[in-house]
Amino acid sequence: MERAEIEQWKGREVARLLALVETERRYYQEIVASIPVGLLVLSFDLSIVSSNRAIRKIFGLRSGDPVRGRLETLLPASVIDKIKGVFVEGCEPISNLMVDHEGRRLRLAVLPIRNGDDEGHYEALVTIEDLTGTSTVAPLPPAPQSLVSEVTAPASPQAPADSEAVELLQSLDAVIWAVDLPSMNFLFVTNTAEEVLGYNPDHWLNTPNFWSERIDPLDREAILKSYQDAIEHGRRHNCEFRAQTADGRTVWLRETARILSGEEGQPKHLIGLTVDITERRQLEDEHVRAERMDAIGKLSARLSHDLNNMLMIVTGYGEELLHNIAKNDPVRSDVKEILSATERIGALTNELLSFTRRQATPADTLDLSELMGALEGTLRKTAGAGISIGIQNDPGLQAKANRTQLEQLLISLATRAGASLRDGGKLAITLGETHIDEDLRRAEEVLGPGQYAVISLEDNGGVLSHQAQMALFESFLPTRELPGETSAIISRGYTFVRQWGGDIAVSSTPAGTRISIFLPYAGHKEVVAAPQPEPPAAKPVEEPAPAPEAAPVLETILVVEDEAGIRALVRKILRRQGFTVLEASNGEEALKTCQEHTGKIDLLITDVVMPKMGGRELVDSLKEHCQSMKVLYVSGYTDDSGIYAGDFAPGTAFLQKPFTLGSLLDKVKEVLSR
Repeated sequence: MERAEIEQWKGREVARLLALVETERRYYQEIVASIPVGLLVLSFDLSIVSSNRAIRKIFGLRSGDPVRGRLETLLPASVIDKIKGVFVEGCEPISNLMVDHEGRRLRLAVLPIRNGDDEGHYEALVTIEDLTGTSTVAPLPPAPQSLVSEVTAPASPQAPADSEAVELLQSLDAVIWAVDLPSMNFLFVTNTAEEVLGYNPDHWLNTPNFWSERIDPLDREAILKSYQDAIEHGRRHNCEFRAQTADGRTVWLRETARILSGEEGQPKHLIGLTVDITERRQLEDEHVRAERMDAIGKLSARLSHDLNNMLMIVTGYGEELLHNIAKNDPVRSDVKEILSATERIGALTNELLSFTRRQATPADTLDLSELMGALEGTLRKTAGAGISIGIQNDPGLQAKANRTQLEQLLISLATRAGASLRDGGKLAITLGETHIDEDLRRAEEVLGPGQYAVISLEDNGGVLSHQAQMALFESFLPTRELPGETSAIISRGYTFVRQWGGDIAVSSTPAGTRISIFLPYAGHKEVVAAPQPEPPAAKPVEEPAPAPEAAPVLETILVVEDEAGIRALVRKILRRQGFTVLEASNGEEALKTCQEHTGKIDLLITDVVMPKMGGRELVDSLKEHCQSMKVLYVSGYTDDSGIYAGDFAPGTAFLQKPFTLGSLLDKVKEVLSR
């Protein structure tokens, strides 16, 4: 394929092709690594280029020890001299070289191979078998001796005999088989066949039509046709298909086969190798599902963003209209109905954002001990009258989380525990802290080293299976086991905890299940004892009343919003309150406005998601020009992880769309007063 053709492909297509190539490379690499015979590739100067796992086992090396360097570290000088001859004396191979070395009986073979990078030099493949104390292996099932000879034919007169080759085939982590043509009945199969499909070798050999019946009906027609085409044209064949095991499971197999011809040149036998690739296919399917869900999530998030902007305009102007209608005007009830409908639509939008796992609800610093004290009654009522709840508190323990969502998660987990417990069951809730030294940020974990607050819920309602533990955080729909929206809240809660920078761990105890919620630690608040009542003080001497404070000077606010309707609405409300308002439709225009404005800008209100330049980038660009400026981010959707974790600088806050005009003014006054 020409480079110009590759460059026309989309980046995603190229990435998928590279991923498939890498999967194929790992597939063959794993086969080589699993062969029980030691393999070494030597360069022209006898340096070890590569090796497999069996080499470490033969020479007693640990799994982490690299097999690098020169051959002198492994074999005696007399053997190395013979290996040198492969390079020097006409590149003749060595077969069946027996070596007694350090109490071991080794058999070596050396085969020269041409270096693909440099046609002027050879490399050598060295196979090493440890024959010390070799145990016997179960013989092959009956098969025509001529076929066994063809399958295990020695490469040279000095190569291992048939029985030794058979022993090697039986130890491979794959099924080696042979089929008679044209009857398509198995003539030969290694003992590993039972491990792959659950049928013993006798079943493979003696069951008519098992060649086709082992293939899943969904793939059978296409696979049989592909094999027939390969046989007719006498070519090698590779395929992947689903197969049915003896216990009813479906597994994925990869087969490589070639044709053996008879004396008259007609196809006589089909021999091949079958490997179980179920795990690889599952990983590929999970990757495809993840891509599909990611695409759906991005579409849902974009729709939510646009819908929230429209709701913001309807809600804002509806409130304005309501503000200007007399209380006895009959139209007032109609406007209230409109506002009520927008509120319900806003709730649906939040559900949509929850589905995308991108609901922008920032974390605050919470006093967990105070939260647990306030929730205790609700948790006892939720778990049920016959359930005993014990709470071990940690006074003053603080963490980063959103109070409302954390409360919902704890109540739902208590509901789950109550559903699994019977009368007399126990639920223990413990607050504490822990320090993690090791970085646990891998493919699925999010915890880095540091201090974490921990809320543990442990019940004695029976041990959850691993599958049930995983499903606990995966269902966005109600289930039979959990009432109402409990399962969906638990699933969303898991997402929120991870967004805040924490994680949830599920483990089994001898009698039940422990669920531990890790949250970013925010310190311990000093617990002050309640003050003792003091005796009545003497009547104070009356002092003159203080002079009235001067009227506050209202600040200048820069509003940056790409939606013109929202920008006009916010400008109108703020100016009505006496603020000086500057406005811009995007980040670049906001930078220009700041540079041209001669006075001080006290507050920046900016959308997080905007074309050309987002809110975060705008704030970073304005740091030099407006160092004392405070910031209020607004958004209906954002994938900014700092928003989720409440990672704000002092004088910075967040308000989610759609918001009411009253909540906007309250948040503006709150930020300006900090």
